[in-house]
Amino acid sequence: MANFNMHLMGAAGVSGVAATCLVMTGVATHQAVVLYFILGVIGGLLPDIDSPNSIPIRVAFNVLAVMSGFLLVFALSQRYSLVELVILWIACFVGMRYGLLNLFVHFTVHRGLIHSIPAGICFGLATTLLAHRMFGASALHAWGCGIFVSAGFVVHLVLDEIYSVNLLGASLKKSFGSALNLGSFDNPLGTVALYAILLLLFYLCPTPHDFLHAVNEDMYHMVRERVLPRQGWFDGLFGTLVCLPCSAIRPVIGF
Repeated sequence: MANFNMHLMGAAGVSGVAATCLVMTGVATHQAVVLYFILGVIGGLLPDIDSPNSIPIRVAFNVLAVMSGFLLVFALSQRYSLVELVILWIACFVGMRYGLLNLFVHFTVHRGLIHSIPAGICFGLATTLLAHRMFGASALHAWGCGIFVSAGFVVHLVLDEIYSVNLLGASLKKSFGSALNLGSFDNPLGTVALYAILLLLFYLCPTPHDFLHAVNEDMYHMVRERVLPRQGWFDGLFGTLVCLPCSAIRPVIGF
């Protein structure tokens, strides 16, 4: 199985190339592709959240506990004193970080249903729904966020399968097939529930029409035409780099 650094670099590499393709074809803005890249990297770490000793699960629950504590405090800030709010924040943090985490670890199995393709799709759909409903993102932008999460997730699974092959001995390790799967025969009810959640999330998400219209065959041809330079390699790069700081400062100073 690939390690944390390999998952991180793999997701970052694929997300970076995909984000570059979107911005060079004008499908997404520079600000949007930065977010897509970050979400792709996060997606590449998500499959290991079912491992009790993994770095992603500790980071995820730490962030979740802190955010939940502050959301609770902000919601009750007009009703209670500062000391009471601090106590509530600590109680929420401890409950989320240790109570919920222990329950999650207890009811999940590493390389179980979370470590599967439908789970990756669910994470992507949940991201799309959250971006659209809670943060008011357009359907195009929301689907971009979700697609990158799912893509990073699948990159993680593919890397695990690659590391399940003993290339030197031309043999398969016991872990082969446990990462890139569509469910679990050992947990049929859980698999059915996972697909039910997938269908529900897709139903609740905005229509993907705008995203599919933007990411089409024309975009593919534009990327293919720009795989290699049309003229000389790095033509005019020096002049562009010299002018870049000036173009960034000019709007600030009003020239």
